[in-house]
Amino acid sequence: MTDQARLIRKYISEHKADFLSLLQSLVEIETPSDQPETFSMVWELLSEQFKNIDYSVTHFEGDKTAGQLLCKPNDFDPSKPTQLVLGHCDTVWNVGTLNEMPFSIEDDIVAGPGVYDMKSGIAMMIFGIQAIYYLEKIPKVQPIFLINSDEEIGSEESKERIIEQAKLAERTFVLEPSLGKEGKIKTRRKGVGDFVISINGKPSHAGLAPEEGVSAILGLSHIVQQIFRLNDPANGVTVNVGTIEGGERSNVVAAKSKAVVDVRIPTQEDGERIKEELYNLKPEIDGVELSVTGDINRPPLEKNESNKKLWEVTQKLGQELDLELEDGMSGGASDGNFSNLYSPTIDGMGAVGEGAHAYHEKIFLEQTLDRLALFTLLLLESPIFD
Repeated sequence: MTDQARLIRKYISEHKADFLSLLQSLVEIETPSDQPETFSMVWELLSEQFKNIDYSVTHFEGDKTAGQLLCKPNDFDPSKPTQLVLGHCDTVWNVGTLNEMPFSIEDDIVAGPGVYDMKSGIAMMIFGIQAIYYLEKIPKVQPIFLINSDEEIGSEESKERIIEQAKLAERTFVLEPSLGKEGKIKTRRKGVGDFVISINGKPSHAGLAPEEGVSAILGLSHIVQQIFRLNDPANGVTVNVGTIEGGERSNVVAAKSKAVVDVRIPTQEDGERIKEELYNLKPEIDGVELSVTGDINRPPLEKNESNKKLWEVTQKLGQELDLELEDGMSGGASDGNFSNLYSPTIDGMGAVGEGAHAYHEKIFLEQTLDRLALFTLLLLESPIFD
């Protein structure tokens, strides 16, 4: 273990109680994505933490969300390289969930709504840069932090700011939780698409003149089978009809029906192909009209050459901490799917644990603190790319 790695580990160990206190404060401020009024306290808490280490904080108001927080060093120099750190402080949990699953610490397990996805990642962001500040280290690449409030609902309002900052960044780290109990780093993520298939038929009385009608439900049933044939699990492509609806009442041949389709693709080429297939679906019965809307709304995070190089650096620094790191691909998407188009990105740099979006949500504290040390070392790393 290098002297710098040992120093960082010592700092984190000595300040474990402070880390847990901050994490508890974050978890106990409930912040569901669709209730922007709940975020004022968490913005205030985060702003104070960053300002205490000589960072400037800008809050960008959202239209329907709580917006984003952008944090830069007070002595920020736009002519020098930057590294972007991404995270979100919204959760899938409704206000009041704490009454059912309160924040708790039992041995190595820390539990509570949003603790894994991803309030612990936010705490790690703060503690990593605080460690650097209090140990009087100077990052060779300026760390910029962007925290949004709408990741769990698609990042529609924050997407452009994420892309804007990623375009300026030499590298990007996403403090989303790691992959599985093994804590794999996410070097790949599937892209995500949402599509709606609409069918128009012809209504008629189901008893008096059924032959005069054309059932939109029957038409949709054929289309659904076509859609499921697009699945290619061996190559990581999944196409799922998640919901269907149609018809007005049982004694009417249905005039309208609709299917909502979720698409997961490991490469941009897969996304283009599946999108084309969906837009070229053809009805199999006469008298049915079909329309398709939707797109791939989060591109895949692919392991390109730049990402491979960033992963190799991450592995090397892990070895300095006596950590044997593994990487993997997540079927879910994150804001790293956006940043990766413009900046080499490593995702899943946050907590090790399990139970995202589930009642058993938890982190494994010691492994998470190991990742905090790794993240801090990465912030101190020299420029990687020319």
